[in-house]
Amino acid sequence: MTTRSGQQSLRIEAFLADFLAAREENPSTYAPSEDSFMMLEALADMELQGLRVLDVGTGSGILAAYCARRGAEVTASDIDVDAIEAVRRLAERLGLRIELVVSDLFSRIMGQFDVIVFNPPYLPSGTISDHTVDGGNRGVEVMDRFLSEVTRRLRENGFAVLLVSSINDPENLRRRHPQLRFKVLREQSLFFERLWVFEVKGSGT
Repeated sequence: MTTRSGQQSLRIEAFLADFLAAREENPSTYAPSEDSFMMLEALADMELQGLRVLDVGTGSGILAAYCARRGAEVTASDIDVDAIEAVRRLAERLGLRIELVVSDLFSRIMGQFDVIVFNPPYLPSGTISDHTVDGGNRGVEVMDRFLSEVTRRLRENGFAVLLVSSINDPENLRRRHPQLRFKVLREQSLFFERLWVFEVKGSGT
């Protein structure tokens, strides 16, 4: 007998095999790591068929591709034109339909979504020189901008799926955004930090 968690693991493993085979040999975008895999596990618990999903800061495109593989209507955005072009080629290889937009967070995004996924850059500026992980001041500048705007982009009963590190002080993040409700979907300790995947909703939903 295969348990639900076993089915999810098989589903993710099969997708990852296809994704990695289709990914370019020398990509310029952020390579999927523990944070991406945590996000995949959280998404594996959800019924995505037919939902309108936005993957903000898509990077490698792994989350957008997974949602599209699961039957969602996916839009993926990134501020990096090269990243968007790489995801376009990736989607073609995987036979997936993904709408792609070059956008700084929501600046060029139209409409509303059932699920908005964001694996943000979260390292403090000054400690790194890689824009794909530079989260600005204290590592939360980009995250704060996202959280300030996200509810306007959600459909009724919609929610965001957000990755946060202990580096970002999650409790302080909650206090700065009292208009939002945060629910833990996944949690994992790494060598020097702890990661959470949160479901984020407006406080009135």
